[in-house]
Amino acid sequence: MSVVQSFRSEPLLHTALRLMIGGCVLLCGMLLAQRLPNPDLFGDYAAACAWWQRFSEHSWIVVLSQCSSDIDYRAFGPHAHPPFSTIVFLFLGFFSWPDARWVWFVISGACLIGAWHYYRVPVSVCAATALFGVFGLYRGTMEPFLFTLMMIALSQEDKRPILSAALIGLAAAIKVYPGLLLAALLIARRFEALLAGIAIGGFATVISELALGFGTVQAWIFHTPSNALTWQTNPDNLSLVRIAGHVAPHLSPLVTALALLALAIALLIAVPHRKAAMRMILPTALLVTPLVWSHYVIHAGMLRLTRLEQALLLAGSGLIFLGILGVFPVQNAAVAYGPVLTALALLWYRTWRSGVDLSTQATPSGAAHDEPALPNSL
Repeated sequence: MSVVQSFRSEPLLHTALRLMIGGCVLLCGMLLAQRLPNPDLFGDYAAACAWWQRFSEHSWIVVLSQCSSDIDYRAFGPHAHPPFSTIVFLFLGFFSWPDARWVWFVISGACLIGAWHYYRVPVSVCAATALFGVFGLYRGTMEPFLFTLMMIALSQEDKRPILSAALIGLAAAIKVYPGLLLAALLIARRFEALLAGIAIGGFATVISELALGFGTVQAWIFHTPSNALTWQTNPDNLSLVRIAGHVAPHLSPLVTALALLALAIALLIAVPHRKAAMRMILPTALLVTPLVWSHYVIHAGMLRLTRLEQALLLAGSGLIFLGILGVFPVQNAAVAYGPVLTALALLWYRTWRSGVDLSTQATPSGAAHDEPALPNSL
């Protein structure tokens, strides 16, 4: 299907507005990046460069690397992300750090805006969640990339369940929390797809163990509890586990997260629904994951949002944005997470109450279909 056909398949105004929002996201991300010399991406870059430094300086493969030879990147461990994420970022070793940062910025921006257009995410939803995309871009996180990967997976859940689950398993090997969506397959007793997701995630993890060195996965597993405990009560951590940490600080954040997940899933199972879909689990995953930063909330853009939920997300992200700029008086704009948490709780409640389909579209951009009257359409 041609690009021209894709753009003609919806009102030109919708396409133009969506692209304008995407352009604003890129511009804001570029401006904020100037204020953050060492974004989250540097940890991933350092882990990738540590792999390149495993080779002898006389090896021909070292010639390909542009990682600074004056820096011992192996001293930056342990890495907070699953080892397979390092495999994903190995190509950044072809660039020096300043260039690598902008290469990933371009890739992330293209992923986010491309997914918005191809899957016809309603313009109002793009606007309501745009700042969460900005946060991901300027911090150099994997969320814009994961947004696209998960959007592809969720769009194929009914037609190609094995492929859908496999993509979620791959996403979980990069960052763990997407794997929580596989709980929907367990609820629906789609065991073949569930096993496919687990198998792909496991295979990717084995590949990273072989490529990065034996003991890498074990080191990451041992580091995860202490890392979660360190950041559990951070003001920027948007999670019910953070709240639980203030109430009962002696509890392990991982155990708390598993308990909250089990409770939320049990409540969803207790109510008879027509079907269990992975989109129904997404609000739960965002609420109970031990560490949830503001850029994670870009995933709410995959869901059917009501006007109230859109307003809450826009208000919360706006206050967080003002906090980053130093305009909002509360440090880190912690109070701004209230509207965001409320929006996610409302999404979970709608799912629990009626098993509502949270899908934002029936078919991708360019396909012939009848547009339903959505509460979140322009």
